[in-house]
Amino acid sequence: MSDLITKLLPILHVEDPDAERRFYEQLGLRTTYEGPEYPGFIAVGNDAVEFGLSRRPGVVAAASTVTWQLGVSDADEAIAACERAGLRFEVTTERPGEDWTYRVITVRSPNGMDVLLEEQSSAG
Repeated sequence: MSDLITKLLPILHVEDPDAERRFYEQLGLRTTYEGPEYPGFIAVGNDAVEFGLSRRPGVVAAASTVTWQLGVSDADEAIAACERAGLRFEVTTERPGEDWTYRVITVRSPNGMDVLLEEQSSAG
């Protein structure tokens, strides 16, 4: 049997989808959907990632229930993108094993969610 589920399309509930969109555009994603059929909804992504941003007044950031982690092909470029956008961020180096090291850039989105940008690990 072929895979029935073919794609994950999460939707983040946020106060301000436009601010969130600008944030993700600064990290290299683009608007993949915005239309009159669903006011207050925007999808962002690229060829590998796509998710929705849905307006929900009074919503609390999902940080307490979800770790929003996006893989990045180049941690240095992710850091440079954050710097160009004037975003505050923190870089940590993870060492789960003697020959396994990778960096995680943590940046906060306009709607209060911590976004982890994790570089592809370099396991030995």
